[in-house]
Amino acid sequence: MYKRPAQSIPWEINDPPADLTEYLEAHGGVRGVALDIGCGTGNYSIYLANEGFQEVFGIDFSEQAIAIASERAAGAGLAVTFTQGDVLALDQALSGKRFDFILDYSILHHVSDKDVPAYVAQCRKALNNGGKLLLVCYTEHNEFATGTNGTGKYGNEIFFRTADEVRQLYAGFTEVSYKKSVLGKRGQHEAHSFIVTK
Repeated sequence: MYKRPAQSIPWEINDPPADLTEYLEAHGGVRGVALDIGCGTGNYSIYLANEGFQEVFGIDFSEQAIAIASERAAGAGLAVTFTQGDVLALDQALSGKRFDFILDYSILHHVSDKDVPAYVAQCRKALNNGGKLLLVCYTEHNEFATGTNGTGKYGNEIFFRTADEVRQLYAGFTEVSYKKSVLGKRGQHEAHSFIVTK
């Protein structure tokens, strides 16, 4: 997919989402170390670096996406660390690094029911005490949903969860806020938007 022109990639969105910009407006002050999970070509990682985070890390499974992200950050004169790796093995891929802010934007709904408990546990381990995680994922009200899962436009399996199901998964965190949001280039997908803290 990342060998295609950027404008043809459905999740390639240059501007930071309102969920992220509103979070930074509401939680100003010292900005420490940030992690962008499933960073793709680095648009949001670069945004975080420009917004004053001391260090920014991005991880994605696609080697091509990481190459593009690294080139973009270098071109902007920003020291963002991009890693090709499995988001289901964060601790290993990031050598045990800990973070003050984690962005999970449109990733959770790609994690299977079997893998999601371990994924959530890894996020909790990676987050410093007092750190915050911004989570935005599809709701159960989605054109591709057939019950609790479905097949996306490109044949990928997607897992749809209610807000209460997400709360149960992240019960080891403290919920700071919740709102309904949207995902997609056209804002066509209903989404949950949570901020949780450790």
